[in-house]
Amino acid sequence: MDRFTEISAFDLDRTLIQGNSSARFCRYLYRQGVLPFSTVVQSILYSLRHRFLGMTLTDLHHNAFNKLLRGKPLEMLEKYVDKFVPEYMEEALYMPAVLRLRRAQQQGHYTMILSNSPSFLVKRFAKILGVNAYHATEYAIDENHCFQKIKKILDGKDKAQIIRNIAKKMGIFFEKITTHSDSKDDLEFLKEAGNPIAVNPDKKLRAISVKNEWRII
Repeated sequence: MDRFTEISAFDLDRTLIQGNSSARFCRYLYRQGVLPFSTVVQSILYSLRHRFLGMTLTDLHHNAFNKLLRGKPLEMLEKYVDKFVPEYMEEALYMPAVLRLRRAQQQGHYTMILSNSPSFLVKRFAKILGVNAYHATEYAIDENHCFQKIKKILDGKDKAQIIRNIAKKMGIFFEKITTHSDSKDDLEFLKEAGNPIAVNPDKKLRAISVKNEWRII
């Protein structure tokens, strides 16, 4: 393994990309005739309830999984992902954050994407962006390779723990860690770095960032 001296970690949705990749993928599947319009509407409502009306991240994921993914074949969705992600990225990249990623890569940082979006989506973004590693929400599949249940929802606490583990393994100090996110849900993740950066922050994270004099982009 290369010797890294700094870590730069990024959330995905509303950070490296504008908007919500899962919601956009849902709409893409509707346009391809895979999902009915009613399912798209329901997924948007779930997202809005989480973002503005207090639905927990866990409830959001379980509702969305039961409505959108349960019983569907992984291989089929991955084929659509391979077409969707490059097309979506052409319009959705949030360049201030992407430029920070590119700069970190040029400087030899260990770069990561940590996202609570589905792993089959995040994996494709991570490959195109060329990061060293990614972690995301994971799903169990059955013997027919269809989605069976949620295995692990990656939340802010999990992201913080991953950063701690990687930093300890690599011997990287707190001051050499930079984290990027848009949401107060990632507060523990942001605090795990000597250089936390709020990207397109929600109202609560913006207030916290101003109070703590964190950089906002």
